[in-house]
Amino acid sequence: MTYNFCINDFEGPLDLLLHLVKSSEMDIYEIKTSIIIEEYLNFINEMQEKNIDIASSYLVMAAELLHLKSKMLLNIEEEPDEQDDYAINSEEDLKQKLIEYEKYKNATESFKELELNRQDYYTKLPENLTEYMGESVINNSDVTIDDLVNAFLMMKDRLKASKPVNTRITKKELSVSERITNIRDILKVKKKINFVDLFDIVTKEYVVVTFLSILNMSKNNEIIIEQENNFSPITIESREF
Repeated sequence: MTYNFCINDFEGPLDLLLHLVKSSEMDIYEIKTSIIIEEYLNFINEMQEKNIDIASSYLVMAAELLHLKSKMLLNIEEEPDEQDDYAINSEEDLKQKLIEYEKYKNATESFKELELNRQDYYTKLPENLTEYMGESVINNSDVTIDDLVNAFLMMKDRLKASKPVNTRITKKELSVSERITNIRDILKVKKKINFVDLFDIVTKEYVVVTFLSILNMSKNNEIIIEQENNFSPITIESREF
């Protein structure tokens, strides 16, 4: 066999042995030990003839393989040496070392692939975004959005319990901006009004638009929403600028 590669192409003696097994197109579970040993020793001899420096681990493995070959020829069995990492105690031992090495080698290749794929992703450390935040509007009262929603739900329950007295049917659609204008006009006259009194027309569209208008006006700091105690009436008052 002609070798066109150098000892430096391998990561160790087991890597060289595994390469020889694959080059011979053998099944790693059914390798012909005598052939692999012969190819390994020929490779080491050729490297020495070329005056190429060979790491001691390759030479130790060569000695172990020679020892194994002699035991196979003489049919000698010895007690296994479990303290020496390079010791080859039997043909089965050699196969198991190669199988385990191949598993680690394949796992290493998978990790290298994951490392290469990770280079396509970029991460950014979290930053303080306070400087990009706008000024928050602070309401002077203790009324929260939950209080408004609860009042809205209570009002809906009251409407379900009673029949509407003044019901008007109209095809004209009412926008939030128009309803805000209406509420402003009401507050100019009454100054302060009960939250429920703004829902004077009992239609789904009118109730929703009115509620959205109140939320919008509160967000824009146009009105003051107050409630003395929990479950007490909520009042709305125009804010004076």
